[in-house]
Amino acid sequence: MMNRRRFYLFLLVFSIVISECLRSGVPEFTQEGFRVPQPHQALKFPRAHGSHPDFKIEWWYLTGHLQSNSGREFGFQVTFFRFAGTKGEIGLEDPNFGQSQIYSTQVALTDIGAGKFYFDERIDRNGWDAFASEDVLDLKHGPWSMKMTDHLSEAIDVGFHIRDKAALKLRMRPTKPLVVFGPDGTSRKGPDPTARSYYITFTRLAVSGSIEIDGEILNLGGEAWMDHEISSQQLSENLEGWDWTAIQLDDGREIKAYLLRQTDGTPSEFSQLIWIDEAGRSVYQGYGDEGFSWSKESYWESPVTGAVYPTTVTIETVDPKTGLWRLLTLSPIVAEQELTGDLNGTNYWEGACRVTNKAGEWIGRAYLELAGYDDSLSGALR
Repeated sequence: MMNRRRFYLFLLVFSIVISECLRSGVPEFTQEGFRVPQPHQALKFPRAHGSHPDFKIEWWYLTGHLQSNSGREFGFQVTFFRFAGTKGEIGLEDPNFGQSQIYSTQVALTDIGAGKFYFDERIDRNGWDAFASEDVLDLKHGPWSMKMTDHLSEAIDVGFHIRDKAALKLRMRPTKPLVVFGPDGTSRKGPDPTARSYYITFTRLAVSGSIEIDGEILNLGGEAWMDHEISSQQLSENLEGWDWTAIQLDDGREIKAYLLRQTDGTPSEFSQLIWIDEAGRSVYQGYGDEGFSWSKESYWESPVTGAVYPTTVTIETVDPKTGLWRLLTLSPIVAEQELTGDLNGTNYWEGACRVTNKAGEWIGRAYLELAGYDDSLSGALR
């Protein structure tokens, strides 16, 4: 009798899950067998900060702006990527040297005063040299690491070096609530129902730590932004790349905006701008006359790849606090901030920017990412 009750309970739960998936129009799995982010799915933390190997693509992404006690300024980026192998490979490999998960990590540092840009990268199969916990935020790739050391305060320790140029040890603590983007809890990237992600963000973290550079150790302070994105199909087939920014305004608010570029050169209707207020509440705006605009003001041509990037942009958006249109111009603090993917084959520009208003006054800082301006991105996130 007990077994029969359990069987009926299983059928009931299974039917509820299936009916919810059918009602949302979002399949539970891709054709390859990877999970698809589901609308209105409650994420459980701190577990959700960890790795999700049932999804094909995942990354943890940090950018920030740092100042030393002596006045030196730096921008930094740390991105841990995880790419799943085919479903048939998963679970079959040697646990010490696997092939089901590929880790690609990139780190970058902009020395603003010196006008120099440094970056480094690693790529490895999962195993002793590349690791991501499924239970908590705990990433390791060679000597580089990112770990949440306190789940109550959500403090995060990050350590990395860039060849023999610099070494950083940073501790970050969120000063605003965590944001899960998307009105239904998923971030859409195209008309295909599987082109969506769970998009988890700390929009403002206080940073402390140190940097060893030019033969000296400097104490650092500053602010950072952290994204964690989980997906199995990040881009629809008609998209060739994106222009993306994370803006931290001096008034305590933030803006995330991205322009998804279609193969015919026009912006996708799934391009979006999101205001985050002082309490962490979000207001969404689509691209177009009633939403926001994104204008490319000036360009930088890479002497390495030949790619031409629109590194100065102007965004016009309605400020939800005042209801008035605002103009924000993002301009690079250092022109040359291109990451050339010698190992993973992807080239893109990612750099620290100043944010100014219509009068030319400095009103915040940003990171700007420009991807797909050569052919290196094709197929990488599909």
